[in-house]
Amino acid sequence: MKKIIIGLLAGIMVLSLAACGGSTQEEKNSKEHVYKAEEVALNDIEDKNSISSFFLRGDRLYVIGYNWLENGRETYIVSQNLDGSDPVMTTISLTENQSLNYLTVDESGNFYGVMDEYFEDSSDPDNYVLQDNYYLVRLDTEGKELWRQPLQGDSQDDYYYVSWMKLLNDGRIAIMDSASRITLYDTQGQQQKSVDMKEEEGMGDAIQMADGNLLILSYSSQNNKYGLRRLDVDAGKLSQEEYFLPGLSSSYSYYPGIGYDLMLVDNYGVSGYNLGDENVTELMNFIDSDINTSYIYSLVAVSDKEFYGTINDNLTGSTMLMKFTKVDPKDVMDKKVLTLACNGLNWDVRNQIVQFNKTNQQYRIRITDYTQYNTDEDYTRGVTKLNTDIASGNVPDILILDTNLPVESYISKGLFEDLYPYIDKDEELKRDNYFQNVLTAYETNGKLYQMVPSFTIFTVVGKTADVGAEPGWTMEDLNALMATKPEGTQVFAGEIRGSVLNYSIQLAGGQFIDWKTGECKFNSDAFISLLEFLKQFPEQYDDSYYTDEYWRSYDSMWRNGEVLLNVSYMDGFSSYNYMKKGTYGEDITLIGFPSADGKGSAIMPNMDIVMSSKSKNKDGVWQFMRYFLTDDYQNTIEYGWPLSLKRIDALSEKAKKKQSYEDENGKIVEYDQTYIVGGMEMPITPMTQEEIDEVLAVVKTIDKPYSYDQNLINIISEETAPYFAGQKNAKEVADIIQSRVQIYVNENR
Repeated sequence: MKKIIIGLLAGIMVLSLAACGGSTQEEKNSKEHVYKAEEVALNDIEDKNSISSFFLRGDRLYVIGYNWLENGRETYIVSQNLDGSDPVMTTISLTENQSLNYLTVDESGNFYGVMDEYFEDSSDPDNYVLQDNYYLVRLDTEGKELWRQPLQGDSQDDYYYVSWMKLLNDGRIAIMDSASRITLYDTQGQQQKSVDMKEEEGMGDAIQMADGNLLILSYSSQNNKYGLRRLDVDAGKLSQEEYFLPGLSSSYSYYPGIGYDLMLVDNYGVSGYNLGDENVTELMNFIDSDINTSYIYSLVAVSDKEFYGTINDNLTGSTMLMKFTKVDPKDVMDKKVLTLACNGLNWDVRNQIVQFNKTNQQYRIRITDYTQYNTDEDYTRGVTKLNTDIASGNVPDILILDTNLPVESYISKGLFEDLYPYIDKDEELKRDNYFQNVLTAYETNGKLYQMVPSFTIFTVVGKTADVGAEPGWTMEDLNALMATKPEGTQVFAGEIRGSVLNYSIQLAGGQFIDWKTGECKFNSDAFISLLEFLKQFPEQYDDSYYTDEYWRSYDSMWRNGEVLLNVSYMDGFSSYNYMKKGTYGEDITLIGFPSADGKGSAIMPNMDIVMSSKSKNKDGVWQFMRYFLTDDYQNTIEYGWPLSLKRIDALSEKAKKKQSYEDENGKIVEYDQTYIVGGMEMPITPMTQEEIDEVLAVVKTIDKPYSYDQNLINIISEETAPYFAGQKNAKEVADIIQSRVQIYVNENR
């Protein structure tokens, strides 16, 4: 077999010599889960992205895919030896109203599947016709249909469909349908029996184990999670015994295992699992193996050290069928291991980790994503453990921050490294090349602990004719403006009290709390004014609020003045242009949320990276982190504001042109961006230089970082409830909140 070791995966350094230096536990762990990835040659398939599934039968590999044609589509099946020899292509032509699903093959090379034939006629609005017929079909080795068996039977289900189909070890075919019915057919398509499964709760997908037995993924309302139960297809019964996997059951895809009952695939690799075990066993780690993908599809295990699967390369988007083979740990090159912790991993960071690990001769990064500790019962368990680990001194070399982490507390404890000295010593990087206000926003006492390579402006937008041209206003300004508006005018569209409270703290909370000094001002007149403002919003809207008329007029609410303000996540020139020329249809101002200090907008990081001040490998950490400040990365940013002013210049030139795409002939085709109002398409014209200068002038003035503290929100929500219920006045609850928050701040600074 001519095996293709793709270039993206060639960074795994397999050596027969041991590198110098001792091996830490992290270094050992990073070697235990390394697999070599080789692309399987599929020379008869031109477009690998058309592959939908594959399976092994004996020594033959069967790959299934779909091609769209001018008048319909075709299903293809490529059968070949594992070494790529003796390929046989079978094509099955389908009309536009046909689809062939759940294809599988028996040991003799005959194919079975479910044919869906549908007819739709919407020409008469009062007599809409949708006819959907399903058939079990058998095809010979050349794809010729041998027989078909209607599947609906006497089902009265208007929306009948097939949930799954399995070819059992004894040759029978089992089909589960939308009527919660399992029907068994013999190899000639004759129905043997049908069993009703309606009494079984939460029937989901079926997993066929290596021994042929079926497991059902079922939802348990008692445990509020998904579990696995054995299925007796003849009796139509699920086992009383139920198996619950550790962590989030929804994070895995399930495949039959060899050496284990099941193989589990998640975003980080492949694990083995035996029913009843408390933990899964990690087998292959994508990052440790330098594989730039986040999932394996249609996994087929040959053993726990060898399996096949299709992947999508994160950088190229290409689909490839791969063979994965375990690498002996002693053959993996020794490197110093940098630890990176996160609570969910940014895709750009992930891609760069793979590239860094492949090219850096001295260091490699190992990830601990704490979302792995989340469970169906507690989705916050991961971030809680991350906080606990950091508080106990287990600080990773690199930490990806998010809004669930007490950043101010970490900084005050000296856990992070100042990045300015590294930037200043780097010949390629200069502070002046970046948004100065963003650097300032993330400074603490003149030191830069957080790297924010790109960001979004979180703000409140209004018509310039209403709010004026200058950003920033107070609650008194907003109340005065609302007093001039017709009765029924809304401040925000469909916002409830809790949401507006969140906005007020996220955008203007700095007027009430200063984490650097520990000062709190929740008993101030400004906070009392905020409480009085919040009282006008309902705790919830019932369904009667969202009428057909509401949705019909939604796109014009801001244009015609029914709604005054729009909470906006402005992530670039396009979103500003769309808001101005689409949503409002006239000049707008990024006014911000009302605040006593006039600062009601915030910089929301799209990525926020820090270096541990305790790291023993700071040089290696900086080698990784600096990439996100270089032109190589900044020039890839299309969505979100890049930190680089040079990249901003390029994006501003792009904003002055119509949007375009390249057609199949390589020709650039321009088109208008549009906004629909009352069924009419309104063109969104490209920006002018004056408009670009206007929005950049505002963006450069925003110097407050986004902050979200759920504990703080909880305190305010709990203590304001009596005020909104009319049981206490605003001054009383403000004093209580001041006391509680002051204690909270003192304990967490």
